Amino acid sequence: MKADFYCAVMFPYPSAAGLHLGHYYNYAIIDSYCRWLRHRGTSVFQPFGYDAFGLPAENYARKVGRNPADVTYENIAQFRRQMDRMNTCFEERLITCEPSYVKWTQWIFTRLRERGLAYKAWGEVNWCPSCETVLANEQVIDGHCERCASAVERGEMNQWYFRITDYRDRLIAGLDRIDMPDSTKRMQRAWLADLRDWCVSRQRTWGCPIPIEGETDTLDGFVDSSFYYLRYLTDSDTEFLPDGCYQPVDLYVGGAEHACMHLIYTRFIHMVLFDLGVVPQEEPFRKVIHQGVIRKDGAKMSKSKGNAVSPDDYDPDELRLYLMFIGPYSEGGEWSDEHITGQRRFLSRMRRWLESRGSDRIDLSAFEEQVDQDVRAFKFNKVVSGFMEFYNRHKHLRPDEDTAQGIEEVLRVFAPGFRAGTQ
Repeated sequence: MKADFYCAVMFPYPSAAGLHLGHYYNYAIIDSYCRWLRHRGTSVFQPFGYDAFGLPAENYARKVGRNPADVTYENIAQFRRQMDRMNTCFEERLITCEPSYVKWTQWIFTRLRERGLAYKAWGEVNWCPSCETVLANEQVIDGHCERCASAVERGEMNQWYFRITDYRDRLIAGLDRIDMPDSTKRMQRAWLADLRDWCVSRQRTWGCPIPIEGETDTLDGFVDSSFYYLRYLTDSDTEFLPDGCYQPVDLYVGGAEHACMHLIYTRFIHMVLFDLGVVPQEEPFRKVIHQGVIRKDGAKMSKSKGNAVSPDDYDPDELRLYLMFIGPYSEGGEWSDEHITGQRRFLSRMRRWLESRGSDRIDLSAFEEQVDQDVRAFKFNKVVSGFMEFYNRHKHLRPDEDTAQGIEEVLRVFAPGFRAGTQ
């Protein structure tokens, strides 16, 4: 049975570093968004998966003399522990390196090749001598590999390409039908206008094998991530997408750094599937939003800058509320250890207040309506400030049992581990 609302987050690459605050900012807050829709009577499909192939796992495995599959699954186990601690309702549906998924990545390659949309040709490419693989132009920063910072060389190689240029005009026209940030549309239009075909060959082992006899290259990881939201919809091992399973993604959430490559590649593959009669509409997403960036000491958090913060060091409810409160969701904000203690104090006050039951009844309807407006507008900072204002207006009262339970039920949408109990 289909849900009323399909919400997807850009799934993570399971690196050894584990979930970082950027993941938390996306997954925990969008989990509360989905929880709120359920609270208001909407059924929500909220799937999750792992973008498991990739160069970092292969490089690390080579360095330590291990199998990249073993490393990847260890990392996934760590991510699962962190997701459990985050108290989310995401339903894990797939891992892209598993044979049950690889067969469909190869199926897509074969369908494109049958239509003349996958071809092999000599062309000038970016080559990273350290990673020993071809890089997309977007993976080269000031002439250096974005992964290892080695100087990138240019050279001719015989590579596989997807003929995305055949879809350029349709991809540009389709932007008028998608609800996504204007800045993302501008970036996509500009990218689609220095369109070149998509080079999908990669010279590594930890990737989806190209299904051609004797071919040793594997497919670019962006191929794996271009259709996962469709495979979330089915467990079928015999059909890519059985009749009656299709459902468009109502909300797709991920970082603005994926505004071009991932989103354009995904839209391209979806249009091809539309032409094949696999999906009933050209565009995959009804609404796309980007979460903002969490900064510390004025810079985007990263391990290389030495300013990264681990979510494992904080209470998950306090962290979720703090990230909601840090600023407008599309903008992010500045991390402060001092300010997160404010959420700890707020939850403690709420717990003491709700445990001190009395006979006062409070009408929650206006408060819930305001929360509803703020959540649907992705104004999560206003949700938290609204709770604080609500408490300050009513803290002189002693709520009765029904009122206390109603307040607690709403609060647990945004702090799932919160429990007040009774005296």
